[in-house]
Amino acid sequence: MPARWRHEGLSELYAVPDPRQPFLILLAAEELQKIAADLEMAQEIPAAERRRFVRQLFARASVCPLDRQGRLVLPSDACSLLDLRGEVVLAGGGSRIEVWQPERWRQNTGREEDAFAAVADRVGL
Repeated sequence: MPARWRHEGLSELYAVPDPRQPFLILLAAEELQKIAADLEMAQEIPAAERRRFVRQLFARASVCPLDRQGRLVLPSDACSLLDLRGEVVLAGGGSRIEVWQPERWRQNTGREEDAFAAVADRVGL
């Protein structure tokens, strides 16, 4: 894990397979709890759907401890499912990190290029 993405006291991350695309999402415990808390306030989503989502979110989340050097072991079942082995691509930062199989990352980057450029223009990048 890159040093700039680690902070004091971070000793583990939670790995959750993305439900729409083939990558793994890494979240700090606080972020996982924030997602659940924000969902509780989302009254536009029916209560039963909110409960189902939170149940599935926590059922799918696997703890990934970090050692002192910032290494973490990803859950083997999720890695097998997503074909993550050997080298991987870490993308993101901030509140979440995505773990991609390198070829899928390249394909995804190509698909997202136009959308990225369009938003970059809108935000003045």
